[in-house]
Amino acid sequence: MQSEEPFALLITWTCFGTWLPGDKRGYVSNTHLAGGGFLPKQNLPGTPYAKNSPLTRHQTSLSMRQPAIWMTVDLAHCVAQELVQAAATRNWRILRAAVMANHVHVVITDCPDDGPAVRRILKGTTQAKLSDFVRENRPWWTHGGSNRYLHGHDALLGAVNYVAGQEFKLVEIVNMQVLRVVQQG
Repeated sequence: MQSEEPFALLITWTCFGTWLPGDKRGYVSNTHLAGGGFLPKQNLPGTPYAKNSPLTRHQTSLSMRQPAIWMTVDLAHCVAQELVQAAATRNWRILRAAVMANHVHVVITDCPDDGPAVRRILKGTTQAKLSDFVRENRPWWTHGGSNRYLHGHDALLGAVNYVAGQEFKLVEIVNMQVLRVVQQG
């Protein structure tokens, strides 16, 4: 009997206003065109990120309704604890996650094969927990995010290593355990 190929999702989203579409570091969003209209986002495995569109960045910044959100260690710890709680409640498993000042990466398995739905749950529960934590309701996350579908051991290992290697992690999750990161300096 053949064993089933392992499956997981690499889900990424950004803090409100910190990594706008059009950013030179890369982005997965629609790209505004000078003559009007846009190029639709590309989010298929192996597709390179779009990069450096000043028009897209400018158009996006005009629509911001509050200042950018930057995670502190305490806020990141709150996010990580809620990610583990949300996963555990649903019998999902976080293999690896990293919460940085401006974005979050989560490698999650034993979840539905529906990246947008899983991402909405993770963002929604952490949104509510952060607002409770600071006693103020505000948007913490940008709309959307990236969902990479991982099939097979190599894909899972690659994603786990990618998240483990993130620079400037404030907090990480390793196999459902929340760990504060000690910065070397």
